[in-house]
Amino acid sequence: MGGFEEQLKERAKELKHLVKKGVKVVGESCKKTWHKVKKIRG
Repeated sequence: MGGFEEQLKERAKELKHLVKKGVKVVGESCKKTWHKVKKIRG
């Protein structure tokens, strides 16, 4: 039973890492899009 919990912890770590990566990527693309929008409006 302990092995299963360990696997869950590892999964959680990986998920957190992926989420952080995803947030960073999304943030970058949002910034780029925002700059384009500002240029068009400006």
